[in-house]
Amino acid sequence: MLQKIRAIEHRLEVLLTALSWMVTIFLMLMIVVDVGGRFFLNRPLPATWEFGEICMPYIVFFPFAYALSRDNHVRVSLIRNQFSRRVQDRFKTLTDLISLAMCALLTYVSWQRLWYSYTLEEEMMAAVRILWWWGRIAMPIGMGLFTIAFFLQLFQRAVAGERKEI
Repeated sequence: MLQKIRAIEHRLEVLLTALSWMVTIFLMLMIVVDVGGRFFLNRPLPATWEFGEICMPYIVFFPFAYALSRDNHVRVSLIRNQFSRRVQDRFKTLTDLISLAMCALLTYVSWQRLWYSYTLEEEMMAAVRILWWWGRIAMPIGMGLFTIAFFLQLFQRAVAGERKEI
């Protein structure tokens, strides 16, 4: 059962990371067209800056869980490496528990902010109509998957620890 959940979570990680890359490429092309239109035709794209602001959360929050599953997050291990392997494992479990709690809190708060923005139909001040929730939806989705990834990692470590003790 855990393997199926982990496989689904992994597919979501890959999907969100691919979407993040696509948004990055879209943003890059949009800026190139904007600058080219401004320079050559004196006609820039309307609201390029605002669309860039909407795209940034997708670029930032979507790949978090993918980086966690690959153990690519930045860590300062200068002090941790001075301890035995067992103590290092306990530090990792403690930091993962704290991270899980923070991610869950950020997911909850960002869902509240998204819902508030959605119900108010909060708009950006731009040349075209852009709703804020279009960008705000990225944080709760990315942080939600990040929270699930931390939970699965901790659960998997606990199950593996029980097997070692038996």
